Amino acid sequence: MGFLSWLEASSYANWIAGSAYGWVIMLSLHAVGIATIVGIMFVVNLRLLGLYQTIPCASFDKYLKIVWYGIGLNLFTGLSIFTSQATFYITSLPFLLKITFVIVGSVNLHYTQKALRSDAENWDATGTVPTSGLVLAASSLVFWTMAVVTGRLIAYM
Repeated sequence: MGFLSWLEASSYANWIAGSAYGWVIMLSLHAVGIATIVGIMFVVNLRLLGLYQTIPCASFDKYLKIVWYGIGLNLFTGLSIFTSQATFYITSLPFLLKITFVIVGSVNLHYTQKALRSDAENWDATGTVPTSGLVLAASSLVFWTMAVVTGRLIAYM
């Protein structure tokens, strides 16, 4: 764990962990990123599962681009927070599960966006989302919910 100890001892990690503002800024921006990701993904997924049928599926591509900005923001803030307690986080089961769910959720987002770009107009015209779209939506709800839940458990386990 030499590298992780070095990371924790860095001036950047010390600023995050020890200053009056570092932790607050990173954690607040991380919360904004989570809200962006989960908020948009829940609306998109619930629409694909049959709610909000007045919203066309074809309109979601521009919003999914915003989700990628949220993921980018959380990548930066998450890595920044990680530096402050790297040796703890790397052995934390909730943290490792959270990272797994974020990665799987991001892969799912890629495939959801790809499906929407190629098929959303057809889905809107027929009024039905195929099984593949339903599976993407339902699994996405699970992945992002579990990312939030396991992320919260990091502080308590």
